[in-house]
Amino acid sequence: MNRDNDLLRIRELLQRRRRDILHASQGAQRELSALKDQDRDPEYEENAQAELADYTLSSLMEAQRREVMLIDAALRRMDTGVFGVCVDCGFDIPIERLEALPFAIRCEEDATRHELDMRGGHHQAVPTL
Repeated sequence: MNRDNDLLRIRELLQRRRRDILHASQGAQRELSALKDQDRDPEYEENAQAELADYTLSSLMEAQRREVMLIDAALRRMDTGVFGVCVDCGFDIPIERLEALPFAIRCEEDATRHELDMRGGHHQAVPTL
């Protein structure tokens, strides 16, 4: 397969994942609404369980929202012809990396370097005892 076909396949996977997330998110939204609408039992334990379920659903919906944003950004990069190009070195990101991490904007080497820079990794002095 050539790179264009691989990128087209990744686009289809991203679009399918986006649809699946939005569908799941709608279900979670319905569950959250139903949870909020139900009468609260005055017993603490059941109320605590309802609050935990509310928190869990809210966290799930936030994670889904973030993933949709990443997918949308990847699709915009595809539309502008820069998807799969490392933002640091300008070389093509290997298809294997894009298949595993379709939101990647850096090749593995530059991503590692960026992560270390963000953490101050290779700039830190080794402490002496």
